[in-house]
Amino acid sequence: MFLRIFTYKIKELSRKYWLVGWNFVFPLVLATAFFLGFGNLIKEDPDTLQTIDVGYVNQLDKSAGFEQVLEELSKENDEGTTLLNLHTYSSKDEAVEDMNSDIIFGFYLESQDGIETVVRLNSYVSTIMNEIVREYNNYTDVINDIAKKHPEKVAAAMEAISSNNSFISEHSFGQNTSQYLQYFYALLAMTSLFSSWISTTMLEGMCANMSERGKRVECSPASKFVSIAAGILAGTLLQIVSNIIVVIYIQYILGINLGVPMGTMIVLCSIGSGLGISFGILMGSVIRNERLLITVPLFFTMICSFFSGLMWGQIKQLLQYNCPIINKINPAALLTDAMYIRSTYGPTDEFYQDTFIMCLMIVGCLIVSTLFLRRRKYVSL
Repeated sequence: MFLRIFTYKIKELSRKYWLVGWNFVFPLVLATAFFLGFGNLIKEDPDTLQTIDVGYVNQLDKSAGFEQVLEELSKENDEGTTLLNLHTYSSKDEAVEDMNSDIIFGFYLESQDGIETVVRLNSYVSTIMNEIVREYNNYTDVINDIAKKHPEKVAAAMEAISSNNSFISEHSFGQNTSQYLQYFYALLAMTSLFSSWISTTMLEGMCANMSERGKRVECSPASKFVSIAAGILAGTLLQIVSNIIVVIYIQYILGINLGVPMGTMIVLCSIGSGLGISFGILMGSVIRNERLLITVPLFFTMICSFFSGLMWGQIKQLLQYNCPIINKINPAALLTDAMYIRSTYGPTDEFYQDTFIMCLMIVGCLIVSTLFLRRRKYVSL
């Protein structure tokens, strides 16, 4: 009986064109719009560490060890990236001219007074350039100390310093996560919550106080628990398929790497689908008006999506700073946050915390819905 009801529910829900349109087609259209709007900003993230064009001016009468370090940093490292693109100049005026022409970001001026970093504006690039000088000075102090105590080891120390180009490098916790990816995460969260329509539509055809078909279902010998459980499983499966289609479309057709392993993404999409279905079951068990069964899930989905950053990316950060509890009770924000944390920092404690809260929400909604549905009794049908 369970498998038969499950099969019929799959057929019934998949034949509702408005459900297919909102749950399958609309997310693909919105993902395409996002891609056309700022897809290039994700593929070429301005916050991603790029090779830095720097200049070097040596005002000493001899070759300097710092120039050797810069040359090593200009070579390709083990990760296949190059930190610096070095330009050497014979005078400060030449370096200033190229800096003003945007050929180089800044330059190093080495003289008897030490190493001076000259930049036109402050940014993370200037911080990196200063960090290189600071690390070099630290190494120089170490070498001077070695020269006093163990002169025979100076050559080995110099070689170690000149070959070590890893003290400044881009650190990646997982994938390089662009700030614009949160819109695609919020889109997946919205798609998951759209499944609340599946639940309310399913309950409308199962409850005697909502439709004529519901009266026939209530009078049938099939267990109401079995019927609803089969409907929940069918709706969840359809929504999981919808979410996976959206993920495949974004990642492999649009070419935007979401930064989350596909297995983890499927698990998160399944949890998100369960969130939407369980909240829809709760709404369907409480609401009896046919029009409200459409407007309330839509209003709920769009409000949660707005506060998860779908329309305004900074709203979630503002809420986290001023009222963080909202992000912890918003299912869309939890799902978005779980995807962002997994792609940026990996499976941290906060990632598992968000996942656990979402699972608690699913169980809580189903328990409350069961209490409402099992108490419905009718004098006559």
